[in-house]
Amino acid sequence: MKKLIMAAIGLMMAIGANAQYLNDSEKVFTQDKWYVGASLSGLDLNYHKGSDWTFNLDAKGGYLIADDWMITGLVGYRAQTDFPSVVQLGAGLRYYFESCGVYAGATAKYVHCDDFSDFRPELSVGYAYFLTGKLTVEPEVYYEHSTKDSDYSGFGVRIGFGIYF
Repeated sequence: MKKLIMAAIGLMMAIGANAQYLNDSEKVFTQDKWYVGASLSGLDLNYHKGSDWTFNLDAKGGYLIADDWMITGLVGYRAQTDFPSVVQLGAGLRYYFESCGVYAGATAKYVHCDDFSDFRPELSVGYAYFLTGKLTVEPEVYYEHSTKDSDYSGFGVRIGFGIYF
């Protein structure tokens, strides 16, 4: 739990510091751009009552349908203790707050394994920090709600990489 709190504090400090200011003439999150990314979560940086340890690996894609608004798709794999590995499929929406890189998102995910299926809506807040003109590092805090069993609802921190083109 301490690791999760420290990671969340670090994320909020990074967002607050916001050393990345973009020129007003350069709009980063403009309509008709594409996004491809991958993210990693779990590894003791999340909390679910139903499992002691989880490892999530997600592949994401997106398209900016309007300035600052992106629709996203997700395919993921989750390994966890005391539960079989699961596959996740999802679709969502992100909103970028101007060109500073801070975003909020909502995703609807379908989680499936051998004998268990679940619908899990998720809310997230993150920061797209540009390493280059197109490559980003994206730390994110999320809350995932299980509609089948509240023990599998939880929150965590994920780190991702993305390319905007």
